[in-house]
Amino acid sequence: MDQQLYLLRHAKAEPWNPLGNDFSRPLSKEGVHHAEALACWALDNLAAPDTILCSPSKRTRETLAPLLSRWPQLLSVTDYTDSMYGASLSMLLTLAEDAFSFSQRVLMVGHNPACETLLINSLAAGQVAGNGKMATGTLAVIQFPGGFKQQVANGQLLHLRGRMDF
Repeated sequence: MDQQLYLLRHAKAEPWNPLGNDFSRPLSKEGVHHAEALACWALDNLAAPDTILCSPSKRTRETLAPLLSRWPQLLSVTDYTDSMYGASLSMLLTLAEDAFSFSQRVLMVGHNPACETLLINSLAAGQVAGNGKMATGTLAVIQFPGGFKQQVANGQLLHLRGRMDF
């Protein structure tokens, strides 16, 4: 059975301030507009995910909010996962493997460099060239023929949507 990972890097946030708190940085106006456009595209083009794992930072929650407003039934399957903030590749793979044990489609909303690293390490050979970058607000849709396996990079990239696509 095929499974799909929707991997979303948070939309553009307000600039980092050395006197501020990185965890609490909100989306910029551009980021808010992009998150809205991305939610509209997802509603028109994707099946709703079965499970959502989201970093609890303000910018990831604000990126996810327009999707949840359009798919309110997903509130009950959304988990704000502390370990996604500053996550390693190993942590994201473990979280994905766990979520795929009971889900066909998983949405993960997080940060770079972890999102980019997960994308690169999930794609089958020959799929990575030119597809390894995840600017803010990028959504990758990856299909895993036969299901997700943490140790097997067999993903097929179905969509890679960034800010410039809207």
